[in-house]
Amino acid sequence: MEALIRRHPLIVALTAICVVLLVIIGLEVGWGGSGSDATASGAPLKVATVDAKLLPPLDRTPPEQAFPETAARPLFIPTRRPAPPAAAPTASMVKGQYVLHGVTMVGDIRIALLKDKSGKTHRVEKGKELNGMTVAEVEPERVTLRMGGDQEVLALLVHKSTGEAIPASVAQSGPFPVPAPVPTVALPGQPAAVGAPPATATVTPALRAGMPTVPGSPPAVPGQPTPGGAAAPPKGAASAAPPSITPEEAMARRRASRGQAAQPQQQPQ
Repeated sequence: MEALIRRHPLIVALTAICVVLLVIIGLEVGWGGSGSDATASGAPLKVATVDAKLLPPLDRTPPEQAFPETAARPLFIPTRRPAPPAAAPTASMVKGQYVLHGVTMVGDIRIALLKDKSGKTHRVEKGKELNGMTVAEVEPERVTLRMGGDQEVLALLVHKSTGEAIPASVAQSGPFPVPAPVPTVALPGQPAAVGAPPATATVTPALRAGMPTVPGSPPAVPGQPTPGGAAAPPKGAASAAPPSITPEEAMARRRASRGQAAQPQQQPQ
C-alpha cells in the first residue's frame, strides 16, 4: 500500500476525494436510515412557504418642493435671485373698426349689431369680447366698447327726415277762362233751338309766309316748293277745315236722325 502511494500519489489523492464526495452526496440524498423511514411511511415533506411582499411605493416629490432653494437662488445669476417676470405687452385700441347698425333689447338681454369695414355683421351680447374689445354698455342709441383704459362710443345711425310737410295745393284765385259755346247744327226738318247761335264753320287762316309747314323743316318761302315736294299755298288763300265735333254734338245728331226716322212712321196713322 505504501509502495502504491509512493508510485502514484496523485491517483490516490483523487480517489480519496471522490470517496468523500460520494459520502456527502449520500447523506444529502438520504441514503441513511432516516431517509428510508420517511419514504416508507409516505409522510409528505414540509415545504417552507415564502410570502411575497411588495416594497412600499417610492415617495416621488417634485424637484421644486424637494429642493426649493435651487429655484429660489439660481447659480447662474449674479444676484442669486430669480429674474422678474416680463411685462405683458399692452395692445392699443384701434378705433373706427365697427359701425353700429342696430340694438336688440329683450329684458336683461342686450345685443349690439356691429358691422366691420369688410361688410360682415357681428352679433355681440353685452359683456362679451370682440377682437379684444369688450362690449361694456348697450343703450338704445349707442354702444360703448372698452379695451383696457380706453373706450369708444358708437352712435346708432338713424336716418331722420329733415324736410317739412308739403302744404296742400291752394286753388288759384282769379278769373277762370270760360269755355266757348259749342255750336249746334239744325238738321233738315227740325226747328232750330230757341236762343241757339247759328252754326258757323271754322275757317283756318292761310298759312303765314315764313312759317314751317313740317316740324323741323326750314321756313317755307312763298312761290317755292317745300322740302316735302308740295308747293306752299299762295298768300291770302284760305283753306276750309271741317268743324270740330264734340261728343255732345254727336249725340244730338244721333237723336235728331232717330227723330226724323220716327216722323214718317207716325204720319200715316
